[in-house]
Amino acid sequence: MGRKSDGEDHSRHKLHPHEDYTGEKLNRFARIVEVSFALSSNTDLESLLQKIADSATELTGAEFGGLLVLSKDGSKYEYFNISGPFKLNGFPDDKGIFSIPYRKGTPLILDDVREYPEAVGIPPGHPPVKAFIGVPLSFRDKILGSLFVGNSPSRGNFCEEDKDLLMALAALAAVAIENTRLYQQSKQLARLEERKRIAQSLHETVLQYLFTTGLEVEKCLDQADPCLEKLLIIQRLIDRASEDLRSTVFALSSHSSADMKELPAILAELIEEFEVTSGVRSSLLLPRHMPSEIPPAVSEAIYRIAREALSNVKKHARASAVAVTLSCDEHFVSITIQDNGRGLDMSGTSGLHFGLLTMKEVASNANGEIVILSNEDDEGTIVRAIFPVSGGEKKT
Repeated sequence: MGRKSDGEDHSRHKLHPHEDYTGEKLNRFARIVEVSFALSSNTDLESLLQKIADSATELTGAEFGGLLVLSKDGSKYEYFNISGPFKLNGFPDDKGIFSIPYRKGTPLILDDVREYPEAVGIPPGHPPVKAFIGVPLSFRDKILGSLFVGNSPSRGNFCEEDKDLLMALAALAAVAIENTRLYQQSKQLARLEERKRIAQSLHETVLQYLFTTGLEVEKCLDQADPCLEKLLIIQRLIDRASEDLRSTVFALSSHSSADMKELPAILAELIEEFEVTSGVRSSLLLPRHMPSEIPPAVSEAIYRIAREALSNVKKHARASAVAVTLSCDEHFVSITIQDNGRGLDMSGTSGLHFGLLTMKEVASNANGEIVILSNEDDEGTIVRAIFPVSGGEKKT
């Protein structure tokens, strides 16, 4: 009959009848110390979690063991480490037997899982489970996952000493997980602070220099100067540099690589800023469902192409309206920027052409394709870039 941990006599569950009890306890203690040293030496988290799962399995005499670790927001599994002579296909059910310890926040010891009402959600390929013990991974008031072992050929059932061992190993796993997340968070904050510092420095120095230079060029243009044509070129280059630098400052101040996962919000912010500074009526169309994960390089490429295309609309298109459309399916995501301006002018060497080359390079670096053309029906220009995500291949 399945049972939870209680105060009943477990004297019939000797650790190893044919081995010295004290020696076994020393072996367990030595393994916990070994894992502690691995934790303090900055071992890779994946390998450390596997070491804990292996240690739990070996020291309890179990047929298999495992670790389930929740993502930071608790919405999915981040790690699933298994120790045992089999290979699993996929994750266990988040309402099944392996998740009970973290869902209830208490240890669970069962003599026979098959007689336990909540024994569901075992992954495909997993052997039948009889004896089972699981404990939650907890750090302060946060539940991070569970550590468990199953089937004990040498003893038949698990006991309180096994539970204590798993609790000690689970505490080490929880510390390792939290340390890793805090380290990643500190690195991200450091990057954000550095980006803000660079943005502020650019704003206070380079932009001011360009502004002053532009004023001096305007003074020269007011005079009858034989170098008029060269001054016009200089002025155009300064305008271009200033606009690009302002966009860079905006990007550095507002976004990190982590933020790029929130692509719809970033595009909305970009378009709002464009509409305010340009006076061009703007709209953003978004898909009903976004892919679960967009590669950071693709998100950044979409943002940069949208930013460059809107900059070109502002400077060259003489448009009164622009529409930005983000589309996606299971394998591809695309961005389309369409305005009602005067269309492309492929003659001359205006800054527009430099912008077109920049967008093409950005798309190519993210394994995407871009098409830029004039809209013959309504005039204006269409810029459309498409990128593969989650298994898609580059379109040709």
